[in-house]
Order: sequence, then structure tokens, then C-alpha cells
Amino acid sequence: MDRIVEIANFKQTDKAEMLASLLRAEGISCYVRNVISSNVFGGGVDIGVKVELLENDMPRALEIMKAYEYPLPDELLLTEYQGDDTKLADRMPFLRRFAFETQITIIIVLTLGLLALMIYLASILSSHGTA
Repeated sequence: MDRIVEIANFKQTDKAEMLASLLRAEGISCYVRNVISSNVFGGGVDIGVKVELLENDMPRALEIMKAYEYPLPDELLLTEYQGDDTKLADRMPFLRRFAFETQITIIIVLTLGLLALMIYLASILSSHGTA
């Protein structure tokens, strides 16, 4: 199985989408990661919009990027993909395998579930206390 590598990281979604469109037009399958979270958080949080592809497509993608004068990735980006390095994901290892948007959704759902459980238990306790 081929590894997924990050070939570019942009602060603006449109630049990442333009590169991805160019690569796709040249026959290279790629994925743009963190689009939703970047749009939601805007410039307040530097998440970065990442363009990822299969490692075996890397040489051709680099040629295309060079021809169209895109900044080439540094060595750090060419290492094996390890997922998002968010502190919460480090504390909750099962979250590492999910995209940042999915991590946020899971955390919100778990928090809301816990809140609903606490409200339910509080209502039961208060109804037994007044009876």
C-alpha cells in the first residue's frame, strides 16, 4: 500500500484547491485536507490547508509544481504522514486517525452527549428529592 504524503500546505483554501485542480487535470489523484476547519476558523488558527497524494505520484507532482512555479515542499513535508499533531489528539490517541474536522465533530458529539446525560441525571435526582 502506498503512503500518503503532504506535498503542499497553504493558509488559503483557494490556493490549495487551485493546486489540487491542476494536479487532477494532469491525472494525479490528490486530496485537500482541512478545508472546512480552515474556513470555519479563518485566520484565527493556523491549521493550514494541505494537499496530499500518494507517494508514488510525488515525482510527477513536483515536476508540475515546478513548471507552474508553485513553492516546492521542504524535507519535513516529504516524510511519512503521521496525522494532525494537535494536543487533544495526543491525549486521545483514537482521534489521531481522523481528519481535524472529524476530530472536532467527535469531541463536540461526546461533549453534548455527556451534557445531556448530566441534565437527565440531574432531573431524575431533583424529581426524587421533591416527591
